[in-house]
Amino acid sequence: MALSVSASVVEHTFVVSQVNMTHLCKDTMATVVNGQLPGPAIEVTEGDSVTVHVVNKSPYNITIHWYLV
Repeated sequence: MALSVSASVVEHTFVVSQVNMTHLCKDTMATVVNGQLPGPAIEVTEGDSVTVHVVNKSPYNITIHWYLV
C-alpha cells in the first residue's frame, strides 16, 4: 500500500505595529504582530512551502526571529 503525501503552500500576512500596554503598572509601547504579543505561530508540515508577507506599520525597522519548536 502506497502512502499519499502532498505538500501544501502556507501563506501568512504579518502586520507589525506599536501598541500602548500596561506592564507591572507602567505604561509602555510594545511591538506586536497582528495585535499579538508574542506573535502568531506558523504551523506547517515537513515539505510544505511557506510564504510570509510582512507589513511594517511600526515607525522602527524590524527583524523577525524564527525558531522551530
